[in-house]
Amino acid sequence: MMLRLKHIFAGFLRRWRACRSGIAATEFAFVAPVLILLFFGVVESADALARSRQVALAVNTLADLASQEKNLLTSDADDLFNGVAQIVDDSGAPMDIRLVSVIIDPDGDPIVHWSRDNKGGEPYVEGAAFSALPTATLIDPGASILVAEISYTYSSAISKMVIPPINFENSASRWPRRSMRVQLCTSSSNCTS
Repeated sequence: MMLRLKHIFAGFLRRWRACRSGIAATEFAFVAPVLILLFFGVVESADALARSRQVALAVNTLADLASQEKNLLTSDADDLFNGVAQIVDDSGAPMDIRLVSVIIDPDGDPIVHWSRDNKGGEPYVEGAAFSALPTATLIDPGASILVAEISYTYSSAISKMVIPPINFENSASRWPRRSMRVQLCTSSSNCTS
């Protein structure tokens, strides 16, 4: 069977080279750009989809790892940010990573307990309302929930001029596993309350 296919393909190539009328070249000129565009479109779409899945994996990993701590040192949070950034993209592309501890106030509304981002800042002010939770009933009085957020701008490696950058945003939340609240600490004795 394979030998027969080789003969058919070899015969096709001989006829194509022997053709002097230009029809084969004209057909090739019409079909080649479409096939090339289709090929690169599939490659770029697959790469963008893979990057989207990496963002989802990274945000879930960040929330999961942070929820396993009682006290999270700021240096440990920075290490977590560096680790999850490498899950998404190790080329150093710009990415915003945020970790937020949310509690409820006496009125039952969710507020920020503490927050930290991958730039070392506080993206949310302590005590400010936090509206990204679907419902405040997720949090028991005296407890908290950790929310991880990632915003990543994907830029195509091959066709930057054709496909504009795509912004992927994802978030995940977890309840603390070893305590009612995960405390953010600048040192072993200086923690949030």
